[in-house]
Formats: sequence, C-alpha cells, structure tokens
Amino acid sequence: MSWRRLLKGAQTYIERVKDPVPPTELPLFTFASAEHLKQWNVFTDAEAGGSTNAKFENILNARGQGTAAFQGQMSRATNPESRLQRSGFCGINRLVENGPLDLENYDTLAYRVRGDGRRYIASLRTENWVVGDESQDVWQAFLFARKNEWAEVEIPLARFLQTWKGRLVDNEEEMNPGRIVGLGISVAASPQEDEDGTFRLDLDWIRARRLHASY
Repeated sequence: MSWRRLLKGAQTYIERVKDPVPPTELPLFTFASAEHLKQWNVFTDAEAGGSTNAKFENILNARGQGTAAFQGQMSRATNPESRLQRSGFCGINRLVENGPLDLENYDTLAYRVRGDGRRYIASLRTENWVVGDESQDVWQAFLFARKNEWAEVEIPLARFLQTWKGRLVDNEEEMNPGRIVGLGISVAASPQEDEDGTFRLDLDWIRARRLHASY
C-alpha cells in the first residue's frame, strides 16, 4: 500500500469521526441568478488567436425561475499570425472559495443540464498529492447532455482522467478528491468533423452524490 493511500485513509478516518454519516447529496453550485454566475470565468480560443466567441448568462423562464446558458459561436478559423495548432474551443471555470473543496465522502458529480447535441467536457482541478497547492492537476470526463431536454447527468469521480493541455496523461496517478480547487465545463470542435456553428448548454445546478455505501 502506497503512502498516498495511507494518508488518504487517515484523512477519511478523521472526517468520519467528526461527521460519521455525511449527507448523501451535497449542493455545490446553483445558477438561479446573475449573482451566482459572477465567480465563473469564460475563456475561448480567441485569447490565443482563434475566432470562437462565448458568453455565460442568466436566463429567466416565464415563471421567473433562473438558470444559466453557456452559449456562443464555435469556429475553427485562426488568425494567420496565430501560433495555435488547433482552434475551436471554449469553456467556463471557477476557483473554489474558502479553501479546497473536500469530496472525499462522495463518488459522483451530478449536473442538471440541457444540451444541444454536442459533447461537452467536465473538468476538475486538484492540488497535487506531493507538492500540494504549489502544483495543480486537471482531470476531465465527458458530459453527455440530452439534446433539448433537461436531465440530471451523473459522472462518477472515477471516470475523470488526468489531462495536460487537453491530452491524456499516461500515468497511474490518483485524483485527490479531498483537495479540489476548481471546476469547469468546456466544448471543443473535432478536427475531423465540421462542427463550426452555434452551441448552447443550459445549467441549473451541480451537486456531489454518494451512490455507493461506504459507511
């Protein structure tokens, strides 16, 4: 057993002593008002010479209930002076306030979303096991949102794979679910297919869930 697993086990034991049976669901983020969106950042390939544009805004329905829309225009076109090798991507992200987010007691992230037929990517950013907050790791998993239909999409934490600049990292590193420092959602056009055009992903909330008993 590695020292990382021993440390992880010790941390889990301490948390269980403090809170023997945590709730099976933990609300993380809601998008009911414009105020809820202020901590989220929008990024696009335009920052590096691409042509994609995107926005993240609050939307109210006829009953005054709010959700968020991440939408824009996907483009694989690049500025002739750009050094981009691949264009056609954008996303939203945010840092966790008041220290790392501890999801040690949970095994799944749930997203209530409505898609447009595109394949989106959910991201987590964690502190590195070895050097802590001096270095951060990025983990990503596909987010398959139903087209034109609200649904709760569950992604097991075990499905998140470590990446570097969008590419899989070939190692056996384990994610540190107790030290999550950021979350995000992104979308990218496939270089093999013509996926230029409008996109839209609606979001209601994000929650952590424990679907498998561990107590």
